[in-house]
Parts: sequence; C-alpha cells; structure tokens
Amino acid sequence: MSRAVDQAPPSRREMVVIAAGLAVVCLIAAVILGGLYFITEPAKERNLHEREELMIRGLLGLSQQAKIHEVRRYVNNVGSELQVVYLTDKKLAQMELDGRELAVWPVPGDIAASASSDLKDEWVRKQVKPAEPEQIKYAGRFFVGVENAQPAGYVVEGVTAGFKNWIRLFMAIDSAYSIKGIEIIEHEEDPGLGAEIVQRYFKNQFAGRSFADIEKVSVTKDPLPKDWQTALEQLGDMPFAPWLEKYREMLPKNPNIHAITGSTISSTAVTVGVKTALGNFRKRMNIVEKYL
Repeated sequence: MSRAVDQAPPSRREMVVIAAGLAVVCLIAAVILGGLYFITEPAKERNLHEREELMIRGLLGLSQQAKIHEVRRYVNNVGSELQVVYLTDKKLAQMELDGRELAVWPVPGDIAASASSDLKDEWVRKQVKPAEPEQIKYAGRFFVGVENAQPAGYVVEGVTAGFKNWIRLFMAIDSAYSIKGIEIIEHEEDPGLGAEIVQRYFKNQFAGRSFADIEKVSVTKDPLPKDWQTALEQLGDMPFAPWLEKYREMLPKNPNIHAITGSTISSTAVTVGVKTALGNFRKRMNIVEKYL
C-alpha cells in the first residue's frame, strides 16, 4: 500500500509569485476586453443609428435626401422641484414643467450631427451644470423628419410594460397628430403569442387613426375580420398615403384594436404604449416646437 507523501505548504515567495501571475493574467484579460469594447462599441452604436434611421425613413416615407433630427428630453431634479431639458439640433432649452423658459444654449454642429447618445448626454450635463451628475437623467426622445426644408412628420419613441418585459416602439405621426404607423423595436414576448405584435395584421391597426380615435380606442377579443386583415397586410407593400386613401372607409368600421389570439396582455400593452406616447408628445410639442 502506497503511503501519502507529505507536502509542505507553499512558501511566502511562491504565494507572491502565484498571486502576481494571476494579477498579470487578469490585467491582460481586462486590457483585451477593454480594447475590444473600444473597437466594437462605436460600430455597434453606428449600426443601431443606421437601423433606426432606416426605420424612421420607412415610417415617414422620406427620401434619401431628407434630414432626420433627434430631439432628446431630460429631467433635472433640483431639490424638490423638477425641470425639463430639451436638446434639439439647434437649441438646448432648460425650463420649468409648465414650459417657463429658464435658459437656452446654441448647439454646436458636432453635437447636433453626432450619433453618440453618450456624447450628447455629457454635453448637456456640462451646460446645465447640475450639482450632482445623477440629478439630470435622460427621459426619452422623438425625431423630426425634414423634407425640402419642411417638417414631414415625427417619430416618437415609446416604452410600455409587456407580458414579460418592456416593449419599445417607434410611432410615426403627422402634424395633425394622426398615426402613420408603428414599428416594434424591442420586446421579449412569447414566440407565437405576444411576439405577434410585430406582424402587420396587428401593428398596422393603429395606422390612419387620429388623436381623438386613439383616445377612445380599446382592445377587443373579437376575431379580426378577414377583409380588414387583408387590408392591414398591404400596408408596407403600399405607401401610407395611397393605402389610407384606399381603405379609409374601413377604419370607422373597425374602431378598436383586435387582440392577438391568446395574447390580450401584449396587445393591450402596445395599445397603452401608443396612447401614452401620443398624448405625451402632443403636450410636449406645444412647448418644444419653437426650438426646432
């Protein structure tokens, strides 16, 4: 029978060598990961920006020559009071919640043209100069499409609580606050059920409806009529204006949103998100319009 061999514990010098080796390995790994992040993050942000721009052009029917301007909104906590800050491509405006103007700054061209949200957020903090950086927080955005030097419509970003997680959407509206269409940007709804919110037969039910229509709309579990589904499926292949002209008379016959079968919660979540985003945008646009 073999005997166990007694082994002395590592000396202090050996422990230092082992610890130093582990530290060097961790340092090298951190440098590699940091370098990869430094290289890939700008490309990731640029790809996201291009994807969003393509979606906005499609929703508003913009040409490649049209310009898209982002308007970012921030909330600034000053003691027990809240202030709102809007960043457009021309002005940075700080104001009270009721719209009373407190300060306005011109926006440099490099900030206006930047696709980096971090760069814009940092520039805003430097102008507003909050006592603590966390006092001012990003609170949403919308986009203005400009064609031939004239506003061609707006795309509002909305966030709503879905069945499993947050649902993020883009909603295109015209100057009369009527919806031209929506796109689901991000969700974690169940495949085959809530995930159907991305399908034309559901998301296109909002298109062509006025602000008054949206205020009154509700979600119904009634089956989606076949003729209405056929019409909804065509929006996307057809541009919005001719689609609305062709099917305008069907909208009052289908005043409510038909829920996805087996997924009323997801259907209601999107409807609530559209209502909230449209209502908030209408209020804010009355304040921010002069800074565009």
